[in-house]
Amino acid sequence: MARLSAVARYCRGAAVFLVLAAARPAAARPHWTLADPGTSEPAGMFLPANIFFIDTHHGVLVGRVPVPRKGVRPGIVWTRDGGRIWHRARIKADLKNTNLAGLWFSDAHLGWADGTMPGGGPGRCVLLKTADGGRSWRQVALPRSIANVNRVWFGPGGKHGRLMPYAGTFFWQTTNGGRNWKQINVGWPFLGGAWINSWRHIALAGLGGTVLLSTDAGQRWTLIRTGLKGPAARLAAISFARGGQVGWAVGGQGKWLINGGWWMPDEPVILHTLNGGKTWARQTPPQGRTGSLATVWAISPGEAWIGSLLGYAWTNPAAALPWLLHSTNGGRTWPDVLHHLVSIHKLFFLDRRQGWAIGGAPGSPDEPPGAVLIYSDR
Repeated sequence: MARLSAVARYCRGAAVFLVLAAARPAAARPHWTLADPGTSEPAGMFLPANIFFIDTHHGVLVGRVPVPRKGVRPGIVWTRDGGRIWHRARIKADLKNTNLAGLWFSDAHLGWADGTMPGGGPGRCVLLKTADGGRSWRQVALPRSIANVNRVWFGPGGKHGRLMPYAGTFFWQTTNGGRNWKQINVGWPFLGGAWINSWRHIALAGLGGTVLLSTDAGQRWTLIRTGLKGPAARLAAISFARGGQVGWAVGGQGKWLINGGWWMPDEPVILHTLNGGKTWARQTPPQGRTGSLATVWAISPGEAWIGSLLGYAWTNPAAALPWLLHSTNGGRTWPDVLHHLVSIHKLFFLDRRQGWAIGGAPGSPDEPPGAVLIYSDR
């Protein structure tokens, strides 16, 4: 009954959003629409964790599918129409109880996905590879020492790559397409990260509101303190526009609050850099809101999108963050574009006119998981 009630509230919110969108002038009308990747999963609801689009039509989602009385199995779906209809991919491996979380494509055909089995310890990580744009996947052997991965990056050609943990002080790196892996020690706990122009230049979003920079593929690191304060100070995601000088990092600071049954910082944080991450300045999020900013995508030096995590809390909706923030003036203002229907935890944009988002909070009694949103300004 609680699940049905949550879905009903979500659907009512979606209906209100669509009505309000239709009532606005055409120039201000939001272009986000809801998609449903779960229709292609007869075994159960598909819960997406990551998204990647090769072009405006071809994209892939990875995640998990809960199977009654059998735990979960890995889930991968692909689309050829921009995300309106999804098809189940073939996974040529006998994988059970695996959550896929990382996804990356080196080109239109070569892609990678990673994840973990319950416990996530050594020997319980999975790396999958596709050579046909995401329609079929095979397992790639990993050293048993690799643990708790949930993000994957591979450069053009698939030679240089990295496997990243959700949170940690080190990651794993390959320079020969995954035949061998080396542990790269960072020396400071981090969450999100990004490559800047080349595989050698790395930026990591650290705990305590820090940014870590390396220009030599992780051999040496520079720790940048951004001035965030309080026990909840942390950066969750970081993104740079083309050119690698202008970027944003998002997260939260201050004390911890319980909002809607979840712990979150009492102050959202947006940081901005103009020099490749060497120095950061604070920008102003919507006033009077609590919660954590979870994901950011820099489209250009002047434009970026930000998604928030669980500002949706029913217990205090007046203080909820908007589900998406959008700036077109370099971050000087972040208007409350659309109010929360679900949390947004992943963004992917091809350019300023075409993007996608994954929303929902698996495990939350108040947020239906698995929402996929499509943005089009064409």
